[in-house]
Amino acid sequence: MNSYFKQSLSSEWVKYLVVIVLSVAIWVAAFGLYHAPKEYEKIEIFFAGTVKDYSFEKDAAKSSSEIKKVELTSCSPSENTFYHKYSVVGLNGGDIVLVPLSIAEKTDCAATFLPLNGIGESYSQGDASYGVFLPDSAISALSRYFKFGDERYVAFVVASSVNAGKLTDHAITFVKWLVEYV
Repeated sequence: MNSYFKQSLSSEWVKYLVVIVLSVAIWVAAFGLYHAPKEYEKIEIFFAGTVKDYSFEKDAAKSSSEIKKVELTSCSPSENTFYHKYSVVGLNGGDIVLVPLSIAEKTDCAATFLPLNGIGESYSQGDASYGVFLPDSAISALSRYFKFGDERYVAFVVASSVNAGKLTDHAITFVKWLVEYV
């Protein structure tokens, strides 16, 4: 067996290398999937504007011990693809949406967002409160990460989010953290 291995190594070393590389790749993939954050341990934020510093994701993950990862997606309202990205990524795939007041007024909040009460200054549409205005102190502190426009910004919790009450209430807790961010 030992002599066969020595002879075949010189002529078929590529096969041995492929087997080793595949074994390592499968091990890393399996280990990574096992330890990846679960859907209810992630917060996905859609920001209508420009992100200046993506280190917010790491800082925001420290907001709660239950949140392992924060993912940030953004699109400027001045881009042609904004409303498509807003509806697909923000309203259907996200947990939290941060938009200027003009965008909030164009959104059907009752069909999209979870009613929020008692967090801060409420944004109402109809008879219900669906969002929370970010206070000036929070916008000032968050401006190192985000480029806010001249309008007031509203934070919403997407009703279809796993973290909006289906499995956890992490999204609601995260909005409270955002409003109190200083």
